[in-house]
Amino acid sequence: MNNMCFMTNVAPSYGPPGKVLVSVTVVGAREGTSDEDLMAEIVGELSGWFGEGEVREWRHLRTYRIGFAQPDQSPPTDLTGRDPRVGSRVYVCGDYWSSATFDGALVSGTRAAQALVQDRIFLKSS
Repeated sequence: MNNMCFMTNVAPSYGPPGKVLVSVTVVGAREGTSDEDLMAEIVGELSGWFGEGEVREWRHLRTYRIGFAQPDQSPPTDLTGRDPRVGSRVYVCGDYWSSATFDGALVSGTRAAQALVQDRIFLKSS
């Protein structure tokens, strides 16, 4: 399991009143693993975090297998990010430009904005 969050903590409307929606992400094709086996692995891991009795009360709703959902992160990876300048007045950002994480996307966007501001200041002073 690579990521998990309580979606209803962010947007209560994602679930019925009094219910909690949990989203779990597993990166990798896992082609040889059935949905049932994958769910059993996840339940086992979540049970270690929240207690087996608690997790046993949860109900699995859906499994989505999304091919190519994230950029390739096979080692070696460069998590420092690349220069967002890719051409004259062209700036690029996104999780694929740094690390394929929420943080990577935010860091990449910040770097692109900072480069744009820096370049505009430089152009105005020239």
